[in-house]
Amino acid sequence: MTNTENLPAINSTLLPAAQEFQMFQTIANSAKKSGLYGGDEHKIFMVLLAARELGISPMLALNGGIWNIQGKIEISARLMNSMIRRAGHTMQITSTRTECTIVGMRADTKEVHTEVFTLEMAERAGIAKGNVWQKYAEDMLYARCMSRLARRLFPDVIGTSYVEGELRDPKE
Repeated sequence: MTNTENLPAINSTLLPAAQEFQMFQTIANSAKKSGLYGGDEHKIFMVLLAARELGISPMLALNGGIWNIQGKIEISARLMNSMIRRAGHTMQITSTRTECTIVGMRADTKEVHTEVFTLEMAERAGIAKGNVWQKYAEDMLYARCMSRLARRLFPDVIGTSYVEGELRDPKE
């Protein structure tokens, strides 16, 4: 028998209530049956739990907002931008085909951070070779710049998420 006297109490708000758990199971089952979403219903269920942690609706998560890549969460740059702004923070974005600069400011502390991501940086990292980078360099630079800024200035908003394409190569 295990002694549980000294274990900390689990905060019940961190775990879904039985009704919410059941709802997520139903959504995951329906999503799988629809044929519109990849993976089995357990993988879909895990995406829904991750979305819950980040305050994202189930359908937004399933329709291109969140992916579970080997147990790590990727979110789209658009969703990351939206989450940061929804939290009340501000950003100024400037981008070209070769460089993206984002200046972010926290609403609570007024801390400001500037992040830059360039095509040269992407080439040095060996990530600018694919067809998507060739066709949409400006969007890819924006995504990488956004994720760098978010991890440094807004980790409380994005959690441990990566931006789409950081854990897996975007579709060629």
